[in-house]
Amino acid sequence: MENLGTNDLKCKEVCAGRQVPLGAYEPPCVCDRGGVPAAFPRFGDDSLQGLLRYWLSLQVDGRVPERTDFDPTRVPALLSRFWIIQREPGTGRYRFLLAGEQIRSLFNRRVADIYVDDLFKGHEAAMHDALSQVMDTPAIHYAVGPLYRAGLYPLHTERLALPMAENGVVTSVYGATLYRRPTAAPSSDTEFIDGVRPVVLPLSDLPCKGCLLL
Repeated sequence: MENLGTNDLKCKEVCAGRQVPLGAYEPPCVCDRGGVPAAFPRFGDDSLQGLLRYWLSLQVDGRVPERTDFDPTRVPALLSRFWIIQREPGTGRYRFLLAGEQIRSLFNRRVADIYVDDLFKGHEAAMHDALSQVMDTPAIHYAVGPLYRAGLYPLHTERLALPMAENGVVTSVYGATLYRRPTAAPSSDTEFIDGVRPVVLPLSDLPCKGCLLL
């Protein structure tokens, strides 16, 4: 199948004039790839689609959006499930700067200011690799499936993680985690099980620069 990348002339022609102004929501732009529309993963929850649309609208010339441009109130449905993780320059460790109410409920503890490797004991390397992939590639990271377990019961989860920059340097990951806790699950601490393979889309491989392919 023909792959129309961000620098492909045909892709630019199809999407001419579809550059999205700051913070604006626009109908989807579709670039033809051999008859198959180029697209990001289909989300189970429309609020994640809204988050990705908003994040894409903040891109300028394909660069990672700036943290100062991001307004969480533009995605109000996700505020309780929203989180921010920052990488410490000196140690390279990842630390939660913010976590919404449902994220705190998921772990049954305060999450802000907690290091990722302290929260996900036994899975530190996998979490470190995933976050580094988002920041260093940089890339969009999406996972859906049994990512956590409450007692004996897996939780169906959707997670979207996006790189964010400060003065052009990627310093943090903004994301949202949606989950459904089984009604039969016992009340206990939640265990991270990393039970799915994520979709990772490098920014350099976005199907159409400046277009909302959703």
